[in-house]
Amino acid sequence: MDFRMKQGLVFGLIVGVALAAFFYAAGWGAISLILVPIGAVMGLAPQMMKQKDEEE
Repeated sequence: MDFRMKQGLVFGLIVGVALAAFFYAAGWGAISLILVPIGAVMGLAPQMMKQKDEEE
């Protein structure tokens, strides 16, 4: 896993935690914690979909 994939994973994780905290506070309860891994995977996905010839 290269730097860009790790960076996308961490940014997605941060967004997932922020969304989960918001929805937890809004009254959705513990079910909103599922947004943490979903956000991490969504942050990683664009880096996984890039072809090798598109990278700099």
